[in-house]
Amino acid sequence: MNPRTHRRTLLRAGVAALPLAAVTSAAQAAERPAKLSVGQVSSWTDAYLEAWRTKNDAAAVRLFTPDALYEAVPGVAAQTFRGREAIGRYWRDITAGQSEMTGRHGTPVITGNRASVELWVTMRAPALNPDGEHWVTLLEANILTFAPDGRCRRNTEYWNLQMGRLAPPQGWGTA
Repeated sequence: MNPRTHRRTLLRAGVAALPLAAVTSAAQAAERPAKLSVGQVSSWTDAYLEAWRTKNDAAAVRLFTPDALYEAVPGVAAQTFRGREAIGRYWRDITAGQSEMTGRHGTPVITGNRASVELWVTMRAPALNPDGEHWVTLLEANILTFAPDGRCRRNTEYWNLQMGRLAPPQGWGTA
């Protein structure tokens, strides 16, 4: 191939590739969720805690995509729930014996469409603490992946349960 023909071939290929590259980038951008804000994740977490406080499984499942994955204990099949129906059943079962739940969350840490947020929850749970007044404190970190519409696509929980009603230490929950 002579240099002139080769240049024309490259030029044609380059010109042809530019629109394809632009279309590919636009399609990838449309699939990529917009960057989350601290306000969005905080609002989602406030709604999550309110659904928990009120034992409102219908409100809880609306926070998740239809095919969401909820891992209450990562790696344990019996504690992994896929889809709204399974998440709703889990919420009904887990909140049934709880009362006087109060919860707060820390400042979310966000990367792209993923967020990590700490929860500090106290509640009466006789099944968990049969002694005295049944208070327990749940210290939890949730790793959340969000869909472009703001609903949670995946929630993975890591938690520690303490007997009694504990208050968060100074500076807890700040990023």
